[in-house]
Amino acid sequence: METELIKLIQENGYFSVGKTEEIVKQEFFIPNLTNIVKKVIVNCVPCILANKKTGKKEGFLNHISKESIPLSTNHVDSIGPLPSTNKSYQHIFNVVDAFTKFTWLYSVKTVSAESALERLKQQQKTFGNPIRIISGRGSAFTSKLFNEYFDEENIQHLQITTGVPRGNGQVERIHRSFDSSSHQAIIRQLDEIVQIRRQITENTK
Repeated sequence: METELIKLIQENGYFSVGKTEEIVKQEFFIPNLTNIVKKVIVNCVPCILANKKTGKKEGFLNHISKESIPLSTNHVDSIGPLPSTNKSYQHIFNVVDAFTKFTWLYSVKTVSAESALERLKQQQKTFGNPIRIISGRGSAFTSKLFNEYFDEENIQHLQITTGVPRGNGQVERIHRSFDSSSHQAIIRQLDEIVQIRRQITENTK
C-alpha cells in the first residue's frame, strides 16, 4: 500500500526523493520511508525520462577546417616500435599533406619530441612551415618542447580527441597500409636514402 501511495504522488509531478518524502509526511507516517521512495523512483520510467542531466552539457566535436592549398595542413604520427635496423632505427615518423595526400616517411630511433622535431625541421628546410599540424596525443606531441617549437614558428597545433583516431585519419590510413613484413624493409630503404642524401649534400658543398 505504501508503494502505491508513493507511485500516486509521483504521477502528479515526478518529484525528487526529498520532495516526495516531504509530501508523504504531511499526511502519513511510513517506516523506512526514504528507502521505499528511492525504490519507487529508481523503477519509475516517467521519472527517469523527466530527470534532466545536470552539469556541463555535451557539445559537438569540433570540425577541423582545412585550406585547399598544398602544404598548409600536415598530419603527423609515428609507427613503431618495429624490428631494429643495423643503425637502431625502430620507428617511422610520417607526415601527410592534408590536401595532396603526399606522404613523407622518416626513419627515427625513438618517438621522442626531439626526434619528431628533428624531422619537422628537416621538412621545413625544403617546404617551409605549414599553417597547422594535426597530431595525436602521444607524449612527444604533448610535450613542452614540442609546443614551444610551434609557438616560436607560429604553427597552429591541433590535437585529435582521445579515442577518436579517425580525427587523424590521413596518417591512420598510412599505418594500415603497412604489413608487418614490410616494416623493416621500409626502414632500411629510408636509412639508405638518408645516407645518399648526406653524401650528395657533402659533395655539393
